[in-house]
Amino acid sequence: MLEIFKKVNPVSFLTNMWITKKEPVSLVHFVTNRCNARCSFCFIDFDNEEIFKDELSIDEINKLTKNLGKSLVNVNLTGGEPFARKDLINIAESYCRNTSIQSIYITTNGSLPDRVKTFAEHITKKYPYITLSISISIDDLPENHNKIRKIKGLFDKCIETYKLIEKIERVIPVVQVTVSEANYKNVKKIYFDLLNIYKVDSIKAVIVRDEGIYKTPTEDKRGILNSYNWITNKIIEDSKNGVLNNYDQNSAQGRLHFKKDTLMYKFIQKYYLKPFYQSHCPAGQLFGIIDSKGKIYACEILDKDCLGNLRDSKMNFMKIWNSEKNHKLRKFIKESKCHCSYECALAFNFTSNLRYQFSFLRSYLDF
Repeated sequence: MLEIFKKVNPVSFLTNMWITKKEPVSLVHFVTNRCNARCSFCFIDFDNEEIFKDELSIDEINKLTKNLGKSLVNVNLTGGEPFARKDLINIAESYCRNTSIQSIYITTNGSLPDRVKTFAEHITKKYPYITLSISISIDDLPENHNKIRKIKGLFDKCIETYKLIEKIERVIPVVQVTVSEANYKNVKKIYFDLLNIYKVDSIKAVIVRDEGIYKTPTEDKRGILNSYNWITNKIIEDSKNGVLNNYDQNSAQGRLHFKKDTLMYKFIQKYYLKPFYQSHCPAGQLFGIIDSKGKIYACEILDKDCLGNLRDSKMNFMKIWNSEKNHKLRKFIKESKCHCSYECALAFNFTSNLRYQFSFLRSYLDF
């Protein structure tokens, strides 16, 4: 926990986190919609050529990162395929140089291992206080994974990417399995083969959700949930007994991370088939979305409620964040008891809510 306070004031950060909730603590930045894969469950409409145009430039991102408040400790760089941008290092450097972030999280399809390795080595060497997490998507064993993602030889590239970065200091590689109708019948074999044959010892899982143009077949939902329940329970068990290396059990930060993921897994297990409200979501307060063209959203799920365009406000993020439009959306989220299974938002639902702090305190003191 103390590692968070290297570049933020502890009192003002915790006041913002638990009381005022006026500045973002974490942002997801979709740096591009371009991607060399065509995953069957992707929410991006690749038939619409307009989605590939007008990405924020490095100069624009540099201006943006100078106005993100004093509480930002994490940024998720995603896409599309974020490594499709050859200037991804420059984007990350803008965040490292101009903000108070302590960690960068990147999701990748693993198709560009050399770019990933170069990025990881450069950022961790130049910014030694940054923890870099790189999530590599693997959804099935070689033939089916390549078929799902529609890239020949992709599975081998994913394993190569994992092996190239697992030895780099302050880099946390993780293979993430999205449980969907395409793979739920094979989840147990996927898990054990990744662990035993491919020697991957850091595995996490998410569940496919209806978003954008993708809709989960109703008849498959129960099977998807059963497989998600099995793999997430197995991840929790194997993280505790040391089979997986997802979390540093010797560090307080690792124990907190484990508790947060456990809470999310257990919540989604109950929520997926029968959605319900559990606690207030801080989307639009502590958490938000920047899309590739500079539009700001409180959450991926609230994609009809654009808060504003950075280009229209001279890249002034906080002007949009503190706008009347966002205040109204925050009120809607609270009064409507808005809820979903979106993991990035859930993370801050739990960590910013006082009802969970005793549980986090116990994990902080003892794994």
